[in-house]
Amino acid sequence: MPHDLLEGFKRFRKESYESKEAMMPGLVEKGQDPDYFLISCIDSRSNPATIFHARPGSFFTFKAMGAIVRPYKKGTALSAALQFALDYNNVSKIIVLGHTGCGAIKALISDFEDPEISSFMDVTQAAVKAAQDKTTNPENLHRRTEEEIVLQSKTNLKGYPSVARALAEKRVQIIPWLFDMEQGDIFEYDKVSDTFINKTNIGNLANKSCDSKKSGCC
Repeated sequence: MPHDLLEGFKRFRKESYESKEAMMPGLVEKGQDPDYFLISCIDSRSNPATIFHARPGSFFTFKAMGAIVRPYKKGTALSAALQFALDYNNVSKIIVLGHTGCGAIKALISDFEDPEISSFMDVTQAAVKAAQDKTTNPENLHRRTEEEIVLQSKTNLKGYPSVARALAEKRVQIIPWLFDMEQGDIFEYDKVSDTFINKTNIGNLANKSCDSKKSGCC
């Protein structure tokens, strides 16, 4: 019996169903209206609901090893989820959330041999090459590859019909983020400087207005 999970659920029920600030009854009655669609890694340490301290209803989530978005293929779980989120729920931001210390990326650059895993990650070779072109230091290759895969995932997303339509109609934005697990920071790609910039402390002055956000997440 997974007692630790049940204990966690009891805390969730108390906060989200029984407290004065309980949000779940309203979400069930009125429906969900998240602003974000997050694509993250399966790594248990980088769970978006945990690291963003998010309230129920804040975002849709989709997880894949390495936060890798493969090129579009009709009928996949991701393509269906994106179409549902964009066409029927008016999501306005897609966030690709990679993270440092990613085991999947380590396996990729180490020529890890597992047919099942390798067949999923084979589309990232261009990202590995881009990382190798940007650094000759083996110690930096892991981080560079993590960044390049986030960027490649953003590019691949543009090939999904629902995303392409939303972009053409200017109703969605794709945001490449990297969660630095060692330091506890969020980095966002800046096209002008072609680097990932620390965004953790930006916007602190706006924190006081967060209470009015319907999602509970600034």
